[in-house]
Amino acid sequence: MAARGNSNLVVFELVPSGGGTLLKFTESGFRERGWDEAKAAAQHADHSNGWDHFLSRLGAYAATVGAAR
Repeated sequence: MAARGNSNLVVFELVPSGGGTLLKFTESGFRERGWDEAKAAAQHADHSNGWDHFLSRLGAYAATVGAAR
């Protein structure tokens, strides 16, 4: 179960931008997990790679479900 000390905070913010929507995304809490600097950096890199992989596909997916109309 997610609780203080065992989870990161992920925030998605949708902002109007021209004729579309801009997604602002942040993830925080790596240092608050109590990890040493090397582990926090490794976890951050791992999460960054995962978010880069999936968020880069979001626009194409949205178009397939009609969100781009």
